[in-house]
Amino acid sequence: MLNRHAIRAARPALVSALVLALALVLGACASNTVVQLRYQPSTPPAGQVCTQSFTVLPFADKRADTLSIGTLGDGKRYYAENDPAEWISWAMFEELKARGCDVKYREKKDTSPVSGYVVSGSFDTVNVDRAPKLTVKADLRLNVKLEKDGQFIAENVYSGSREDLGVTVVQAAQSVLATTLQYLLQDAATNVVKAAK
Repeated sequence: MLNRHAIRAARPALVSALVLALALVLGACASNTVVQLRYQPSTPPAGQVCTQSFTVLPFADKRADTLSIGTLGDGKRYYAENDPAEWISWAMFEELKARGCDVKYREKKDTSPVSGYVVSGSFDTVNVDRAPKLTVKADLRLNVKLEKDGQFIAENVYSGSREDLGVTVVQAAQSVLATTLQYLLQDAATNVVKAAK
C-alpha cells in the first residue's frame, strides 16, 4: 500500500513523464508538416555539350513569408526542413554539373570579384498547398542571372506549377516541389549553357 510520502515522491517523475509524452506527441504532429527539400537533376538534352566553367552564387530569398512554404488547411502550414535558398542554389549547381560543366559553388557572397561566368539569382515564390483528394500543388518562381567577369550576359524569370499525389501530404509536397524545381531548372541550365557559348 502506498503512503503519502511515496505518492509525493512519485509526482515529479509522473509530471516529467507527462511533459515528455506531450513533447513527443507535439513533435510527431510537427513532423507531419515538415517537408525535406530534395532534388534530382534532369537528364540533359541530347547533343548539348558544356565546355564552360561556372561559379554558382547562393540565390537570394525574396519571399514575403520566409518561415513557411505553404498551407495544409485547418490552420496548419508546411515548413521546410532545410533552407530553400540552399536547395535552389545547389539544384542549379547540380543541373549545370549534369550537363558536364565545370562548376564551383561559392558559399558566401563577399566583395571580392569572381572571374569567369557567374550564375546567381533570387526567388520570390516557393509554395505548396493541399488540394482536394490528398493532392498538393506547388508554385515556384525564380530569377536566374548570368554574368561574365562582372558584365551582364542574360537574365530570365522561370515560373511554374504542378500537382502531385502521395501516400501522405508531406510526401506529396516533397515530390511536387522537387519535380516543379526540376522542370524550371532544366530550362534555366540549358539557357545558361547556351548563353555562355
